[in-house]
Amino acid sequence: MKHLPIIILLAAWLATGCGKQQKDFSLPISTVATDDSTIYGMTCDGSNDTILIFLKDPYDGTDPDTLNILEASKNHHVFGSLRIGDKLAISLDSADKKKARQVIVTQDLLGDWCYKVKPTLKRTARMNDSISIMGDSLQKLLDIERELGFTLKADSSAMPIGSRRQNDEESPVEYPRAKRYHQWYIHDGQLLLIETRIDTLGNMTPIATDTTELVMLTSDSLTLRFADGEHSFYRKPDEHQ
Repeated sequence: MKHLPIIILLAAWLATGCGKQQKDFSLPISTVATDDSTIYGMTCDGSNDTILIFLKDPYDGTDPDTLNILEASKNHHVFGSLRIGDKLAISLDSADKKKARQVIVTQDLLGDWCYKVKPTLKRTARMNDSISIMGDSLQKLLDIERELGFTLKADSSAMPIGSRRQNDEESPVEYPRAKRYHQWYIHDGQLLLIETRIDTLGNMTPIATDTTELVMLTSDSLTLRFADGEHSFYRKPDEHQ
């Protein structure tokens, strides 16, 4: 056994202790700043509501680290469900580096996050005549909800959910515009949602960043604190499952 290459031994240990399904250890780490205080890792066997056992890098041969997460759990600052092999973004307690102030299971952030909106009446002269004769039909239009939101992917890319439709120009009502996020990162324990646009060379260029704090993350719900307050989202079921 001692003659086996170290990589084979490590792979076997990972399969039993930190989830053999974990093939890609790339993490959504911020590239917009170099002073990120977040620690990234992967959950190992033995983790619970009190103790977090994790690997900073499953391929460097080091032993797992252990953190006390009792206070983080009590404060509802463990976001997501700890499962063997899942990726983590950890913020340490500033007064005690053996404690975690916050833990985010980044795997649980992935997916489609939505909210519903209703339209408002357009205030344009062109619409005035048609609005006056629509009556109940107009009220029905005002009651039609539309789904907006964003998709977060494992490669740090994002996609907006909800876009303008072909008949929106002719409609007497209008819907709010969804933020068009195309990138996301964790930085200093916060979730960064980045809007981009295509420049003249065809490259995606960041134009605005929403820095948010996690308030709640469950299997089907996400609440984020933006600069203008808290916003809640529901997870849109995967139609292919």
